[in-house]
Amino acid sequence: SSAFAQVERDHLKPVGGIYDIYDFQFEYYSKVRKLLFEGLTDSPEIRFQVMPSFTPENVLDIEFDMDSSKYFVVYHICEKMIWYNENWKKIKVKAYRSEIDKVSVEIIKELFEAAISGTRFPQKGMSGFDGTNYYFSINKYGLWSGTVWSPPKGSRMRRLVNIGNKLIELVQSNNSLITLDKDLKQEINRLIVALKK
Repeated sequence: SSAFAQVERDHLKPVGGIYDIYDFQFEYYSKVRKLLFEGLTDSPEIRFQVMPSFTPENVLDIEFDMDSSKYFVVYHICEKMIWYNENWKKIKVKAYRSEIDKVSVEIIKELFEAAISGTRFPQKGMSGFDGTNYYFSINKYGLWSGTVWSPPKGSRMRRLVNIGNKLIELVQSNNSLITLDKDLKQEINRLIVALKK
């Protein structure tokens, strides 16, 4: 239905807890958490996690370092997929880390909060196997999260995913201070306005 399609295009869905998922999912997610999240804080300012069907799992965090009073983008990507990998414990994780300015963190967090605040349950179930699950989290008295599966091109959720991917590109190509440029800030602000409608 068109209402269902609209929810899928323009809203995140709630993330299921351990009691809401299948056993195989619990085992898989536990492996991902153990391997991919090693060295990451339990309380990131924001988190963007990518769980593809055919390429390695990866996660981007923005963390606040209390010792230096600075923010850092931390990106972890597995060199091989954890999914269906019997030797998953031997998989290496490549890590990137760059400082990011506070103003950039604030606008990214505002975007993620706008998306997560609009999280809705879909009216109908949706089956999909090959594709990518994206998870968005912010730290607001604990982690608040929402997820979307392979959103269609042009949708609000695809725009959100594209911004997450741009953050990954920035940390992969930048060893110094990350500052969002004018175009990316405008893109984020436009999406914030759209998500709050």
